[in-house]
Amino acid sequence: MAGLSYLGAAVAFRAAENAPDAVAGVIMSGYSFLLSPGTLNRWLTGFTSMAARQRGVRDHFAQLHGEKWEKLLTATFDELSDGCLRLPGLDDLKSFRAPVHLVNGALLQNERNAIEPAAAAGADVAVIAGAGHVVPVDAPRVFVASVEDFADRVDAGRTVFHERRRAAARAAAATGEETRV
Repeated sequence: MAGLSYLGAAVAFRAAENAPDAVAGVIMSGYSFLLSPGTLNRWLTGFTSMAARQRGVRDHFAQLHGEKWEKLLTATFDELSDGCLRLPGLDDLKSFRAPVHLVNGALLQNERNAIEPAAAAGADVAVIAGAGHVVPVDAPRVFVASVEDFADRVDAGRTVFHERRRAAARAAAATGEETRV
């Protein structure tokens, strides 16, 4: 399952969280597990306000997110505000029961800063040079190669998630405890 940007990535994560046996892994792009809902709400408000005043910004958002970009931002804000959607954080990632691959662009500092904590919490990660928030648009071939590599590693049981499960099983076997992963 794959999700792009804060809304798509959060929806994909939450859907997989609710049906872990139906999902082999989750790919998230343009996301930070460190971002607070309040910060995202301020961004959404700022983007909408900027676009209302500046035609170039409005046209850029329409090119990037499609003609219904404003409805997308409004829906994201509404979903977060009414509690229907909760942004996954690092604690959610640590307890997630499937492999996660975070693919962020190198051009945005907050998304670069998200990589190391996500890796420490158990995600496979990739930083794509020359890409911004919408990695599949900025670097489509590199994004696809990263996703295919992750899918191959999921199939082979060679993701960070799988390695941590094996390490937990070895530690449990050494102490005679039952594995709780």
